Amino acid sequence: MAQKGFFVRLSSLVVTGAALCVVSGCGPRGESHTIEQILTDARVAYQSVSAQAPAETSAALKFLTSSLDRIAGIGGGGDAKAISQEIANSLTELSVKAGYPARPAMAELINQYRTVAAQGGSSVSIGAANLKLLAARTYSLVASELKTTQFKIS
Repeated sequence: MAQKGFFVRLSSLVVTGAALCVVSGCGPRGESHTIEQILTDARVAYQSVSAQAPAETSAALKFLTSSLDRIAGIGGGGDAKAISQEIANSLTELSVKAGYPARPAMAELINQYRTVAAQGGSSVSIGAANLKLLAARTYSLVASELKTTQFKIS
């Protein structure tokens, strides 16, 4: 009889513990943001610091911005592969003046854009989710660079 009471208490404790775990689980950590929100947040962060761009890189940054918008499906179209190659070339030119901590991330983005440009049989479309996320990462990196060294390393 004592064992039966023990098992009833133990099972009620287990059920209560499981219910508490389900109810008190972690809330969302940003995974609930849509791709559009991520891209918009990155663009806004870039635009807030874009006025700090040095004169010698402002033209390259304007070209990069228009290419990023086009590949994300904002305000224009074109061939995603060609635009990816343009972005890779533009980032390559800017990477020479980027701060040393930003260069590895920039090199990775350049490789990803070149991979998109070199894709063979599969079609790559402007405004695709993967391209929007890639554009958002690029905006974030460029904004970070403008906040720190501002492409002033020679």
